[in-house]
Amino acid sequence: MPPLCLVHFVLAGAQIGFGGGAILGKFGLRGTNPVLFALLREGVAGPVLWAAAGWRTRVALPPAADVPRLLAAGTALFVNQLFFILGLKVSDPVSGSAWQPTQPIFTMAIAVCCGYERATWRRTFGTVLAVSGAVFMVVCGAGGIAADKATAWAGQLLFFFNCMGTSSYVVLTKDLVARHSPLSVTAWSYMVGSSMLLVVACCFNSVPALLGFVCDDPDREARDACVDNAWRIPITAVGPLCYWIAVSSVFAYAAMTWANRYVRSSVVSVYTVLQPATSALVSYALLVVRGPAWGAKYDLHKP
Repeated sequence: MPPLCLVHFVLAGAQIGFGGGAILGKFGLRGTNPVLFALLREGVAGPVLWAAAGWRTRVALPPAADVPRLLAAGTALFVNQLFFILGLKVSDPVSGSAWQPTQPIFTMAIAVCCGYERATWRRTFGTVLAVSGAVFMVVCGAGGIAADKATAWAGQLLFFFNCMGTSSYVVLTKDLVARHSPLSVTAWSYMVGSSMLLVVACCFNSVPALLGFVCDDPDREARDACVDNAWRIPITAVGPLCYWIAVSSVFAYAAMTWANRYVRSSVVSVYTVLQPATSALVSYALLVVRGPAWGAKYDLHKP
């Protein structure tokens, strides 16, 4: 077993990577079909992880007995990533990050219900305290960012399902990482998720009403660019997409799944409290440098 401090350091790094991705993703989604963005993210990260896992473990496919659980884990990953990107499209990145600290509560509840963990007053109090502090920091500092938008409730609902998906993924992979390489588990889950996203992308791009919803933007030019180029990624989205593939997918999910082997699932999720802090700091720094008028185009406001 690696040093416990290393496990916690890796978990912190993964969540900081997620927090930065929330801000960069907002830049990449302007004038971009978010479903296509999610598909390319998983569609590239999945094969990269699968190739790396195959090279390291010499195991390409999972045993048949583990396929049902891997399908469930891949579905949770699919829900998590699709709903976060959709929520980021219709809402703002700081609100998206503010939702992430709810994951420890969801994870603990799921783990306790499944019999993986035992609820104790000490553990419950620590989790609620950490979550409350992170949510208070962001909500009180950036409350009402999207309150005037008709899509505000839709954004909050999307972030709720995003967090439920992540929590479910952490719990579902707990048994798998005890028997297989964490890199392999991450890769197999990504391959399942990317297959589902391909189907969803085809459906969304074939139904004008659905495409109009995911492409909705106050800037008519950005909205039209998204609708008219549903299968194309603009050059401005390439940088954020590369970050999401390399950092928010390959590194962060591999790191999180690896750490899940050595600590409780609820501990893995507790580190999500770093996401809103990271997003708020990055958002503030960008607004200081570029100004509030520039930030308003991307729903960035001083926390």
